[in-house]
Amino acid sequence: MKIAVIGCGLVGSLIARLATSEKIAEEVACFDKDPDRAKKYLSYPDPLDIPIIEADALNLEAFSGTLSNYDYLVNALPTFIKKDKKEILLNPLLMSVALKANINYVDLACYGGKRKRAEQLSMAKQFLSQGLLALINMGVSPGLANILAREAYEDLEEVDELSIMTLEDQKGSTFVIPWSREEMLNVASIDLAYKNKQFFFREPFAEARVCNFPEPIGSIRCYSVSNDEAYTIPSLLKINSFAYLAGGSDIEMLRALYRLGFFEDTPIKIRKTYVSPREFLYYVLQTPISPDYVVKVMEEGDLEDAQFALQVQAVGNISGEKAVSTRYILFPGQRTINKVLPGATYITYPTALSLVAVLRAVKGKRLRGVLPGELLPRPIRRIVLDYIRGKKIHIGEEFKTIIE
Repeated sequence: MKIAVIGCGLVGSLIARLATSEKIAEEVACFDKDPDRAKKYLSYPDPLDIPIIEADALNLEAFSGTLSNYDYLVNALPTFIKKDKKEILLNPLLMSVALKANINYVDLACYGGKRKRAEQLSMAKQFLSQGLLALINMGVSPGLANILAREAYEDLEEVDELSIMTLEDQKGSTFVIPWSREEMLNVASIDLAYKNKQFFFREPFAEARVCNFPEPIGSIRCYSVSNDEAYTIPSLLKINSFAYLAGGSDIEMLRALYRLGFFEDTPIKIRKTYVSPREFLYYVLQTPISPDYVVKVMEEGDLEDAQFALQVQAVGNISGEKAVSTRYILFPGQRTINKVLPGATYITYPTALSLVAVLRAVKGKRLRGVLPGELLPRPIRRIVLDYIRGKKIHIGEEFKTIIE
């Protein structure tokens, strides 16, 4: 397998490193608009012989001939970029490039917005007609979350509600932005909700629940937030309702900023200039952190530890009885990750590892079309989960019937 990674930031560089070190790909190349930064990311903690090609995502068609030498184009960019105060969606652009180059495609998330289905799904016919595969929303959440959702879904004959719960939690005197600025702003955008087989939009943090995660996490207050899973799962699985809830210090910080008005789009006057709080926040947020910065804040004790956890629950019926099927995964904390893969974070490591696990699982398989995690065949899903378990990451499950 030969892969070309576009976007060599914290996640993209980690995908390239893992695909190389895990021998998932025989050849890896990185495309980035900032080759010097990409080289810095790929050289930590040890340099890898991965070619870096300067490229602009908005002009990647110029490289379509070069890309045709690869099997997969891995899109590790944010779902949009801002240009002249406009948000330009990148997934459709890069999917078109993959089609032109006649290669398969992978991305990590969808833009979503005010539509009710992921924008990538609209290109299913093109990929099918060319006999190509597009793996979409294929990180950890979305991605591994969708795979676990399908596993829980298949345990029941009828599913009333499917819920995904995540924990993003940091401990320390500093706050590390674990996502790109674009994706951070997306989390606090309007939330696509699905209840009683109806879609509707609502404000972020509109719903709050106490979610019970496995020990040692326990009970965490979680909130409804914008998510990618809502743009595929309710449309592709037969369920009555879908819920996505997130908790932990990262989410509490976003909720505080939202309540203070920092996500408002209406411009306000600051001296002689009009600027929206959302635009102001976008430009004052720290630039993407570097691998050496992650190690530094840990060594200095500013960031004591951090963790990501994921849980999926399907509530429905089987053999005439109400039942609940649960799947969960507890990823290692930041301290452990620093030892396993220095420079990776509690978010980038699960994200990159999940994507690489899927690439490994589909290698040599004849899959076609545009597929999110919940549409992957069961044998593929099992290969992915077995690979994750092989990294000493705990995946658990629980099934119980409910007497009413």
